[in-house]
Amino acid sequence: MAKKILIIDDEADVMKMVVYRLKAKGYEIMTASSGKEGIDITRTNKPDLILLDYRLPDVEPGEVSKTIRKQENIKNIPIILITASVDHIKEKAKECLANDFIPKPIEPKILYEKIEKYI
Repeated sequence: MAKKILIIDDEADVMKMVVYRLKAKGYEIMTASSGKEGIDITRTNKPDLILLDYRLPDVEPGEVSKTIRKQENIKNIPIILITASVDHIKEKAKECLANDFIPKPIEPKILYEKIEKYI
């Protein structure tokens, strides 16, 4: 059974590229373009991993991951933060309760390595 990855990002170009690359590797992909939608999908579909954009239009940075971490049945899902704002990225990931981070633009090799580390 294919591992499920949820991508939460409001940038269509980024989403399209990541979906294409991960489907080619055999992952089942779910997508959300807002924080609220991402939380709802996580609650109902329990992905094996979440790729989460740091800045989303409907929530403050970190709120999606903090909301997920507060819920017993989904709190242990690995979350990898993706962001173009690389200043203090390690601190941002820690503050957001994310397991790791990937800077934008996303390098495919780094994407695959990080996902394989947590799935």
